[in-house]
Amino acid sequence: MELSKKGIADRTAFEQKGYALPQFDREEMIAKTKKTPHWIHFGAGNIFRAFQANVMQELLNKGIMDTGLLVTEGFDYEIIEKMNRPHDDLSILVTLKADGSIKKTVVGSIAESLILDSHRETELARLKEVFENPSLQMASFTITEKGYSLVNGKGELLPVVSADFVNGPSRCESYIGKVASLLYYRYLHDKLPIAMVSTDNFSENGLKLQEAILTIAKAWVENEIVEQDFYDYLI
Repeated sequence: MELSKKGIADRTAFEQKGYALPQFDREEMIAKTKKTPHWIHFGAGNIFRAFQANVMQELLNKGIMDTGLLVTEGFDYEIIEKMNRPHDDLSILVTLKADGSIKKTVVGSIAESLILDSHRETELARLKEVFENPSLQMASFTITEKGYSLVNGKGELLPVVSADFVNGPSRCESYIGKVASLLYYRYLHDKLPIAMVSTDNFSENGLKLQEAILTIAKAWVENEIVEQDFYDYLI
């Protein structure tokens, strides 16, 4: 058994071992999602695989959705390079139930995985394309509480954040700076709306995300890198 597009084509081998497989046309889903994405997620770790990706799989299985997820990683790029792509964006979810039984699921709701790195032109160009697409409705996050922070333990701005304040959207290094830059590209395309939803497990997670993005946008306005209208668009 091989966790890949080719491997799960032999459905019998997986099902005989007790694995639940995607109950939808995955190739059709991938094509639709790439053309008209609705949901992109930041943070490609295990929490995402177990929750957001699995929720989307259930929606696809029930025919409620016909597009899946895009996922991007802005910190640990090896997740994409060594886990997602070698396995055709498939993963295995193992759930231990209250009665002691185990449920095994091959999750196939991810249509595309991308690396959020300002230095990788091809990856960045594709992310810009996604954020410029009118079909995109939501971006969600599991980047840990630390991922939203712009300061160190002493309350001092992180060097990468200070650099982002000066360099602007085209050369961001911090996680939130890179997110803000994608929002700027979306703003430039007719001020398209989008829901930014933190699903990290800490108090006032949405407020923390909002404050971090607005802090960077405000610095760009003050440094005359972007227009005030971008900040107004965000609020």
